Amino acid sequence: MFAVKEVKNPFLEATGLDGDLDEAEKAIQLKVQRFAIEVMRPIAAKLDVMTPDQVIQDSSPIWEYFARFEALGVTRSVLTELGADRLKRIVPIVFEEFGYGDAGLAVAAFITKMPAAAARASGNPELIEKFAGLRGCWVATQADRGSDTIDYEGFELAAGSRQAEGSLRVEVGSDGIVLNGRSSDWIACAPIAECALVHCPADYGEGTWRPNGSVFGAAVFVPLNQPGISRSPANSKLGQRTLPTGSIAFDNVRVPLDYLVAGRDEYHASFFSLLTYGAMDIGSIATGMARAAFDYALDYARKRSQGGVPLVEHQLTRWRLFEMWRKLEIARATVRRAAEYNFSKNGPHLLASAVAKVSATQAANEVISEAVQLFGANGLATQRPIEKLLRDVQVSLMEGGQNHVLAMQGANYLLRAYYGVNS
Repeated sequence: MFAVKEVKNPFLEATGLDGDLDEAEKAIQLKVQRFAIEVMRPIAAKLDVMTPDQVIQDSSPIWEYFARFEALGVTRSVLTELGADRLKRIVPIVFEEFGYGDAGLAVAAFITKMPAAAARASGNPELIEKFAGLRGCWVATQADRGSDTIDYEGFELAAGSRQAEGSLRVEVGSDGIVLNGRSSDWIACAPIAECALVHCPADYGEGTWRPNGSVFGAAVFVPLNQPGISRSPANSKLGQRTLPTGSIAFDNVRVPLDYLVAGRDEYHASFFSLLTYGAMDIGSIATGMARAAFDYALDYARKRSQGGVPLVEHQLTRWRLFEMWRKLEIARATVRRAAEYNFSKNGPHLLASAVAKVSATQAANEVISEAVQLFGANGLATQRPIEKLLRDVQVSLMEGGQNHVLAMQGANYLLRAYYGVNS
């Protein structure tokens, strides 16, 4: 007869089928998981019911969150020190745990660090000294160019047409850089940022248009305390109210030429590198949201009685829980496969992240929606966290590239690179 192995814990690890994590990776995972439950969720609950203006006031709990995030010490630069082999495993795990806490706060913590990370990566001592210690934001979408910014070469346009130049542009000359125009209304952390990393169309003295109908671009560091810069009030929105968003306008704002970190020859790679990692991270955050929804649903099914027995005793409920967990595991596996590729010698590539981000956010939307249905009318109650997750996941379908547009760009890469189909 086969020996029956004693099972000390009949349940899988809380984070799923992670059978190959070493002790160091498990320690980081548990550290962030405790932070998500003990710090992020209580602060998020307070911020979610505040007005957008209250969220960014000096008395707001958001500043306690940023301080405790700093003390946690789990930043991209810290994770990079773990080495490439471990990095590709631990990054999606860390972002999933942050998403398990709160999606808006997860995005806020890492977006504010993006310009600082770019400054360090430049290796320029002046940029590191100037921007590495500032709270930042990433300006990549414009008032009239949102997710279509991803369509760098204009492949989704009708024949004979060309991309819009956009409402924000820079002029790059020998004596410096001038910015004019306005970003989109949805720049994460714009209301609280001290600096911005701006990716936008650029004129280097020969116009902004390339022969193929796309535009030249530039990536520029911009301190946000200069004359000519104005900001909109923070947006009131459906979900992720813990993440302040707004627009930034530039009126003849001048910065030194040294603040240019990616010119016309480097712009494409710079923009898509940030987008690739950002979209992948949104996929991980959405996976964390789905896991939170599953946990809430399972807990509710154990406690709620229907027909004289707990919900979890009904076969239909068990099937629904399995379907939720199945989709969660597929999302997790897809995101981690993308991380394996993006941190390999062949990566990074937006195609990998597009698959992960679209798959994970759509799966999260389905899992969370099913969790609300399992709660029944109680799932509509604002005092229950499942209602907030339903609102928050809608934002994840947009951020990091709206899913349909991101998928179209992924299709262009796929068909051109692998199957030789011209767009």
